[in-house]
Amino acid sequence: MDLIGWLFFGPAKLIALWQWTGVAIAAVLIACQVALHLRNARPFDLQFFRMAPVFAGLLWLIFNGYEVQMAVIAAKNANGLLRIDLMVLTPILYVLTVAAVVSALSQWRKSEPGHPVK
Repeated sequence: MDLIGWLFFGPAKLIALWQWTGVAIAAVLIACQVALHLRNARPFDLQFFRMAPVFAGLLWLIFNGYEVQMAVIAAKNANGLLRIDLMVLTPILYVLTVAAVVSALSQWRKSEPGHPVK
């Protein structure tokens, strides 16, 4: 297994394996935040979109659409382009996804069902 290749290009490789990978990851992240909002009886306002799981989920949706578009372009221009975009976007996806998981776990630990978190 090419560990360095997966480290730098993992999200793109996952979407290449299955076109809907980013959508699935986004759905899980956003669903976790919805569940936490419901558990804590929080309103679904603009604050919802500022939560790390929702923000990371939206980024995964955008990245998934972008990668599908890049796959079409690469199929037409198969000249071995160096994907500088992935060197920038992949670390951002990793950091925001880790932040989303940490945020969701922190919210879960601090919450009681039906009681807003202070």
